[in-house]
Amino acid sequence: MNQELLYSQEVLEGTPERVTKFLQGVGALPIVRTLLAQNGMTDDDIKEGRALLLKCLAEPADPRPDVHTESASAQRAAVAELDQWDEPNFARFGATLRRHDRSAHDYVFHDLKPAAGPLAVQGIATFLARIDALETGADPARRASKKADAAAAKLLESRGLTAAERKRLKKLVDVALGPTSVLDELPKVDTSARLLSLNELRGWFDEWSTTARAVVKKRSDRIRLGLAVRKSSTNAGGDVVDGAASDTATD
Repeated sequence: MNQELLYSQEVLEGTPERVTKFLQGVGALPIVRTLLAQNGMTDDDIKEGRALLLKCLAEPADPRPDVHTESASAQRAAVAELDQWDEPNFARFGATLRRHDRSAHDYVFHDLKPAAGPLAVQGIATFLARIDALETGADPARRASKKADAAAAKLLESRGLTAAERKRLKKLVDVALGPTSVLDELPKVDTSARLLSLNELRGWFDEWSTTARAVVKKRSDRIRLGLAVRKSSTNAGGDVVDGAASDTATD
């Protein structure tokens, strides 16, 4: 095998999908299989392509080492917990405020709804800040309803939004927003073996796809092999266009 990489990584990474389609097309179309056999493709050649493909598919596309830090794991756990908290609790605390103090409800839940992932963290942080403002009367715009707002916060406490629970949620928000610790050193990722396998697979594909382009004349068969594509519906006639004769090292 030639150990020199003849193609860009982008071209190499797209090769398994193309080879899969090509092999499936060869197997499904007896006329194509016959034409290629007449031009030198034996069963052993097909088995070689299949073996090269399976080897590439067995290797991870992004073989990153499984590296974790305790603080990063804690951050992910905090985000997950907050993500699970907001939907049921926004609903029940919202229902309480809606019934007993509509003004406080509209203040707390203005543009606020359950979300997923990072947006859940943002939403709960907003919710907690607004509950604090109700309790302390810190928002100058609500000076006239200061007493009612404090009562609304007290009501939510009786429904389970206690000081301890709010403290717990604030701690989760802090953890979710970081910072986390850094690694002592960056993990080394070696992709050379995978790229060499892809390079060999690409060489096989170039040989036989070039042969197929030369001997398979029916356009629908070329499409089935992945060597031609239909034009988009915006193009006149919905005709097909053949792919390039080959992909080069500069692709």
